[in-house]
Amino acid sequence: MLPRPTLLPVKILLASMLLHATGFSEEAKEEAPPSLGDLFNKVKDLKMPESVAGLPKQITELKESYLETAKAVEALKVEVDSLRGEVYQLRKENEELRAAVGTKVKEDGIAALLKPLEITASDLIGEYRRDAAAAESRYGGRYLKVVGTIGAFEAGSQSIVVYLRAEGTESRVRCQLQTGADFYVDVLPAQGRLISRNDRRMLLSVGQPVAILGTCQGAQLNVELTNCSIEGLTEKKLPESAKP
Repeated sequence: MLPRPTLLPVKILLASMLLHATGFSEEAKEEAPPSLGDLFNKVKDLKMPESVAGLPKQITELKESYLETAKAVEALKVEVDSLRGEVYQLRKENEELRAAVGTKVKEDGIAALLKPLEITASDLIGEYRRDAAAAESRYGGRYLKVVGTIGAFEAGSQSIVVYLRAEGTESRVRCQLQTGADFYVDVLPAQGRLISRNDRRMLLSVGQPVAILGTCQGAQLNVELTNCSIEGLTEKKLPESAKP
């Protein structure tokens, strides 16, 4: 009777083959590229950190805040430009007022300076004739509106003089006006007329009543007014294309 073959070598062989097949399978599995489904499942399972999860909303809010701020800044620029223009205009008017008023700006107060002291040419000359010191204290350096009748014109190189008559005296109120682009006039003394340089039309004539605003500089032979303007009369230089 033949001896029964042992099963141990067979078991060892089968185990060896199984281990070899398992190792090869795992190695092949590791080397194979993952499928799209596997990748999708992995991404789906990822959790976004809280600090990043709210980022889109934060970006949107930041953008809206920036747009609102930009609009506010633009509106502020417009308002600042408007205020700058108003300040410039007020400064210009203040400078013109100070030039016209003379030396008593600080003493008399702004409210009084905005409204000139009104007086007739006859009364102004009469007060200086009666008491020159008292009249100088009251009117010297003050912004006046003197109402009277034109007695004569006098021409200068860059200025003209208008004389206002006074009753019962040879003295007059001598009013000096600067000529230029803002007061574009000529004087014809012999004819007693003030005319426009633009079209030569007559603006004023001797014997006509007027109101002249200016700063009183006291009295010598006449009562002197400087930095004058004629109320209601403006004559600016026109462009050549606008002249008749």
